[in-house]
Amino acid sequence: MQTLRLFADVARCHSFSQAAERHGISQSAASQRIGQLEKKLGVTLLDRSVRPLELTPAGELFAEGCEEVIGRYDQLSSKVAGLGKKPQGVVRVMAIYSAGIDLLCRVRQRFEAEHEKVSVEIRYERPEQVYNAVREKECDMGIVSYPERWRKVDTIPLRDEEMVVVCGTAHKIAQRQSISVDELEGHEMVTFDTDLPVGRRIREYFKNNGVKPTISNVFDNIDTIKGALAVTEQFSILPRPTVVREVAAGTLAIVKMTPTLLRPLGVISRRRSRNGSGFSPAAQAFVDSLVAQAGSRVNHDGQVQPDGHTLMGAARI
Repeated sequence: MQTLRLFADVARCHSFSQAAERHGISQSAASQRIGQLEKKLGVTLLDRSVRPLELTPAGELFAEGCEEVIGRYDQLSSKVAGLGKKPQGVVRVMAIYSAGIDLLCRVRQRFEAEHEKVSVEIRYERPEQVYNAVREKECDMGIVSYPERWRKVDTIPLRDEEMVVVCGTAHKIAQRQSISVDELEGHEMVTFDTDLPVGRRIREYFKNNGVKPTISNVFDNIDTIKGALAVTEQFSILPRPTVVREVAAGTLAIVKMTPTLLRPLGVISRRRSRNGSGFSPAAQAFVDSLVAQAGSRVNHDGQVQPDGHTLMGAARI
């Protein structure tokens, strides 16, 4: 199993030295072990003539199989070790900034109260950084929007969030109950950069409905957008759960938009095997708790309540 782990790290790092450092052995020892593995299999797994190292076709097939075997072994080991024991340890979560800090904090607090031997660490980063952290084992799971766009990871759907028009309370549309997308044409808008999935999808939504938005400012995070809305005559389109606190405080207003627009959120984890996600007992317990609460909405008092309606005929962006 140690040789399989070593080869998997060499394949991932494309480097004997980096893999050797992770395993606490010399580069020469790592090279010899992989050479012995190749001799035993009767095939060449690595192309050593290029830098960085590249996998041969046989190496690619073997690396994929190694990941599955290692994942199944680790999952089985965790299950056996966890028999009769309560989950314990640290769960590392990395989420996009707009995943809902309030909701995640409440889920964490409730979870840690129920699991005294588990602590949950949550960091917030840009989507690409979340994805890379998952792939490089820097966290147990990531929370992202549009999870289906990420390749070579396992995905667990969390929720579809309604997107709403958000503006300052003094804006001329703030008192509206609903507004159609074509009525937004001509109003100045602040939105996300196009290098973020949500920024691209919002622009696609306007285009598909034959509307050309007047974009005055673009930002790369939701807090900056909300701050701009509170002091300008601009509007934005944001996930409803991310502005609950501001609406309750009276600093921002939301207006339902038609046709309805949805943003999917999901949990991504490093692909392990066909028979399981490979989460540790503690991480699996947190995912279960998160999924159980993610299908809820948050009221103005900050309490999690069951979502009493389903959005029909809505576009998922």
